[in-house]
Amino acid sequence: MEEGTVTAQLDTVLRQRVFDSIGVLLPKVLSRETPAISDSTQLMSELGLRSATMLELLLELEEDLEVQIDVEDIDQGDMNTVGDLADFVAAHATTDG
Repeated sequence: MEEGTVTAQLDTVLRQRVFDSIGVLLPKVLSRETPAISDSTQLMSELGLRSATMLELLLELEEDLEVQIDVEDIDQGDMNTVGDLADFVAAHATTDG
Protein backbone atom coordinates (compact mmCIF):
# COMPACT_ATOMS: atom_id res chain seq x y z
CA MET A 1 0.00 0.00 0.00
CA GLU A 2 1.70 3.17 -1.19
CA GLU A 3 -0.91 5.85 -0.43
CA GLY A 4 1.59 8.03 1.46
CA THR A 5 3.89 8.28 -1.54
CA VAL A 6 1.55 10.60 -3.45
CA THR A 7 2.49 13.55 -1.25
CA ALA A 8 6.15 12.56 -1.25
CA GLN A 9 6.13 12.45 -5.05
CA LEU A 10 4.24 15.71 -5.49
CA ASP A 11 5.63 17.26 -8.65
CA THR A 12 6.88 20.65 -7.44
CA VAL A 13 7.31 21.95 -11.00
CA LEU A 14 3.74 21.01 -11.87
CA ARG A 15 2.52 22.49 -8.58
CA GLN A 16 4.17 25.83 -9.43
CA ARG A 17 2.59 25.74 -12.91
CA VAL A 18 -0.80 25.07 -11.30
CA PHE A 19 -0.33 27.93 -8.82
CA ASP A 20 0.69 30.32 -11.63
CA SER A 21 -2.28 29.21 -13.77
CA ILE A 22 -4.71 29.75 -10.90
CA GLY A 23 -3.47 33.34 -10.63
CA VAL A 24 -3.99 33.91 -14.35
CA LEU A 25 -7.34 32.13 -14.57
CA LEU A 26 -9.08 33.53 -11.49
CA PRO A 27 -9.89 36.93 -13.05
CA LYS A 28 -11.30 35.15 -16.12
CA VAL A 29 -13.44 32.74 -14.07
CA LEU A 30 -14.66 35.44 -11.67
CA SER A 31 -15.09 38.08 -14.41
CA ARG A 32 -13.27 40.66 -12.29
CA GLU A 33 -9.81 41.62 -11.18
CA THR A 34 -8.48 39.68 -8.20
CA PRO A 35 -5.85 40.63 -5.63
CA ALA A 36 -2.44 38.98 -5.70
CA ILE A 37 -2.75 35.44 -4.40
CA SER A 38 -0.61 33.35 -2.07
CA ASP A 39 -0.79 29.75 -0.88
CA SER A 40 -2.94 30.90 2.05
CA THR A 41 -5.48 32.90 0.00
CA GLN A 42 -8.95 31.59 0.87
CA LEU A 43 -10.77 30.61 -2.33
CA MET A 44 -14.32 30.99 -1.07
CA SER A 45 -14.23 33.53 1.75
CA GLU A 46 -11.59 35.88 0.25
CA LEU A 47 -12.12 35.43 -3.49
CA GLY A 48 -15.80 34.52 -3.51
CA LEU A 49 -15.61 31.26 -5.45
CA ARG A 50 -18.71 29.07 -5.32
CA SER A 51 -19.02 25.44 -6.34
CA ALA A 52 -19.92 26.41 -9.92
CA THR A 53 -16.96 28.77 -10.30
CA MET A 54 -14.68 26.19 -8.65
CA LEU A 55 -15.70 23.64 -11.28
CA GLU A 56 -15.14 26.21 -14.01
CA LEU A 57 -11.68 26.93 -12.59
CA LEU A 58 -10.83 23.21 -12.58
CA LEU A 59 -11.96 22.89 -16.21
CA GLU A 60 -9.89 25.93 -17.18
CA LEU A 61 -6.87 24.47 -15.37
CA GLU A 62 -7.26 21.21 -17.29
CA GLU A 63 -7.28 23.09 -20.59
CA ASP A 64 -4.48 25.50 -19.67
CA LEU A 65 -2.14 22.81 -18.30
CA GLU A 66 -3.22 20.11 -20.77
CA VAL A 67 -3.97 17.64 -17.97
CA GLN A 68 -6.94 15.64 -16.71
CA ILE A 69 -7.93 16.25 -13.09
CA ASP A 70 -9.61 13.41 -11.21
CA VAL A 71 -12.38 15.36 -9.49
CA GLU A 72 -13.87 12.18 -8.01
CA ASP A 73 -11.36 12.43 -5.16
CA ILE A 74 -11.86 16.11 -4.37
CA ASP A 75 -13.40 17.13 -1.07
CA GLN A 76 -13.99 20.40 0.76
CA GLY A 77 -10.52 20.35 2.34
CA ASP A 78 -8.93 20.44 -1.10
CA MET A 79 -10.66 23.71 -1.92
CA ASN A 80 -9.99 25.93 1.11
CA THR A 81 -6.94 27.83 -0.10
CA VAL A 82 -5.05 28.39 -3.34
CA GLY A 83 -2.26 26.20 -1.91
CA ASP A 84 -4.70 23.37 -1.11
CA LEU A 85 -6.06 23.47 -4.65
CA ALA A 86 -2.58 23.60 -6.20
CA ASP A 87 -1.54 20.58 -4.09
CA PHE A 88 -4.66 18.65 -5.09
CA VAL A 89 -4.31 19.36 -8.80
CA ALA A 90 -0.57 18.54 -8.83
CA ALA A 91 -1.23 15.25 -7.02
CA HIS A 92 -4.29 14.22 -9.06
CA ALA A 93 -3.54 15.44 -12.59
CA THR A 94 -2.67 13.05 -15.39
CA THR A 95 -1.47 13.85 -18.88
CA ASP A 96 -2.79 12.36 -22.08
CA GLY A 97 0.52 11.03 -23.30
